[in-house]
Amino acid sequence: MRRPARYLLPLLLAASAGCSDTSAPRVADPAYDPTQLSSGIIYRWPTGTTIAVYVDPTAVPAGVDLTGATAAGMSAWKSALGGSEFAFRTAATPADADVIVHVSAAPRLVGLAGCAEPPTFAGGVTFFCPARDSALTLPLAGANPGRVKLDISVNPAATSAVNTLRALVTHELGHAVGIGGHSPDASDVMHGAPAVHTPSRRDIATLQWLVRQVIGLRL
Repeated sequence: MRRPARYLLPLLLAASAGCSDTSAPRVADPAYDPTQLSSGIIYRWPTGTTIAVYVDPTAVPAGVDLTGATAAGMSAWKSALGGSEFAFRTAATPADADVIVHVSAAPRLVGLAGCAEPPTFAGGVTFFCPARDSALTLPLAGANPGRVKLDISVNPAATSAVNTLRALVTHELGHAVGIGGHSPDASDVMHGAPAVHTPSRRDIATLQWLVRQVIGLRL
């Protein structure tokens, strides 16, 4: 089985101080480690954020519905928390986006803000560039600086009838909302080779735990 989904957090990351968010009363432990790939750092958006996502149509193969897969993934993660911690909206332009989703064949619309070029993986990469206690804005090409914090690249050619594009995009959006780890359970969308396209109870429990922790690195 292919392992199409990958997540990247640059490892040159200093110890981070907590931001102004305070932790809520303790909830059940996460079903798996949501900081496995982020060197133990809790990263997420501040509570109440509406995350604007731009889907780049460049180089999307015929018959591939990247926009639909992204919309379904956004809806799935918002529903996982009942819309109480964050929301999504579709951005009309890159300048209006917090997150850009594109196929791996398309040129990246943002620079790397001084971080190293992410390695190429078979399926998906979610990238941001950390600095102290927050992620840097990834500069857009041209004069407009924008406000993009995360770049998501997916490869439709790495998907299959089992590991679908919708599952891959939902998995990468899980990284984008703060789950910096992979589940060992194939029934979870955050498994390294996602075969489901809806967050499981284990995914939801992990995210519920995560959003109640003090932010170590603010998106």
